[in-house]
Amino acid sequence: MNLRRLIYAAKSALRTQKGRETATRLTDTAASTARRVSPKHASKIDKAQQQARKYLDRH
Repeated sequence: MNLRRLIYAAKSALRTQKGRETATRLTDTAASTARRVSPKHASKIDKAQQQARKYLDRH
């Protein structure tokens, strides 16, 4: 699968409620894992997580 198809598939998934819920859950999981691995960057991780949630809420 090339990158263009992957991006299209991801955007299509975000059009559904289930896709947005899954993306939010994955974002939360990735952020908590990143905080455990690198606690000194927690503020940057929180900022990135908030931006991701903001993006997901718009779409």
